Amino acid sequence: MPQQIGVGLIGLGTVGAAVATRLVDDWQLLGERAGAVPVLRRVAVRDPGRPRDVDLKNATLDGDAGALVEDPRVDVVIELMGGTDPATALIEHALELGKTVVTANKAVIAPSGARLWDVAHRHGAGLWFEAAAGGGLPIVGVLRDSLLGDHVTGIDGIVNATTNVILTRMRATGEPLSDALALAQRIGVAEADPGSDLEGWDATYKLVILSWLAFGARVDAAGVRRTGITAVDVTDLGYAGQLGYAVKLVAHARLSPAGGSLEIGVAPAAVPDGHPLFDVDDIANAVIISSDLQGSTTLRGTGGGGPSTASAVVSDVVNAVRRRRCEPPPPPARDVPLASDEESETAAYMRLETRQGSEARPLIVQALEDRGISVTDTVDKPPLDGPFPQLLLLTAAAPRGVLARAVETLDSLPAVHAIRCVMDRLEPA
Repeated sequence: MPQQIGVGLIGLGTVGAAVATRLVDDWQLLGERAGAVPVLRRVAVRDPGRPRDVDLKNATLDGDAGALVEDPRVDVVIELMGGTDPATALIEHALELGKTVVTANKAVIAPSGARLWDVAHRHGAGLWFEAAAGGGLPIVGVLRDSLLGDHVTGIDGIVNATTNVILTRMRATGEPLSDALALAQRIGVAEADPGSDLEGWDATYKLVILSWLAFGARVDAAGVRRTGITAVDVTDLGYAGQLGYAVKLVAHARLSPAGGSLEIGVAPAAVPDGHPLFDVDDIANAVIISSDLQGSTTLRGTGGGGPSTASAVVSDVVNAVRRRRCEPPPPPARDVPLASDEESETAAYMRLETRQGSEARPLIVQALEDRGISVTDTVDKPPLDGPFPQLLLLTAAAPRGVLARAVETLDSLPAVHAIRCVMDRLEPA
């Protein structure tokens, strides 16, 4: 009779149901891979009386998550309830009891992951959170296990499937964000309350976790430069496409060569054709890890949704059972100053409405160059909804502070009616 490891599951939504089904239906396969059989023994949900389309076999179903954590039959606690309260307290209590925790909760791991891993280490427990950082991409495993001999210098990625689906749809159909969001909600890609995705918080939490694992940096998500996609205009998706770019919500973190500061941010960016992120569309995600020995490592796959997240969770369960006596030690976490706008650089895509048509172009270009912004390309476009012609500009990389001051100057030029878009632009990888 193979050894059994008791599993408790908190939360039985889309991901939880998929995890429970895999644990129940494929126990023999998972047992072979783990060296012991993970057995689902208890499930806790907010409303235990609601009908559910999942067969839990012999597992107990109730509404007491605290009792599940303390149940002596449960060795591994899977937390899929979401939110920070009471999830953080439940996870910490389970770790203090010496139990291993598997979670997909980025809102917990981003601010508290290093502290919770220390708790786990002190009590001989384990903390596994692949699904909290990369969804279906095994990014945590690569950073924690596969690049231990490298100095990681940078991370660039598309790590939020909801916004990627919306931007892909807007670019393909020309429909506004509200229509693309409604479709994403109908097909189950976007939540009923999509604010965390649209405003860039989901991607920011993931980037904070990855920065901890990659650089040993302790970062407060509130301090990360963050711009969501709510202000992205379908006009700029079309114009950027004509110039050979696709607009993506890009998460970026880069450690300075001396390790003194961390450049970190989440924002829409124009990605050029030929860049590894250019054709990452719909529900796909991708992360590029730059390191000194390996060079560039790209992970690409389904980034969100129930099945891919459940895959990461179940894989963590298998790893937790297989490595329960040799849990990986917590990575270091140190406070790292964030790069200022004078240290952080970006190239840019701009769209302006001008009052003087093509005659305005040399005045605008000269104003930018006088303030330290080199213009690499300009394109005149006809008026859209009013009498003012459009001017597209691509600029070379420059400090963000310099760019911001140059944009302020443009806003005061008589030749400029309005600045409609200033967006980060990635240069070819």
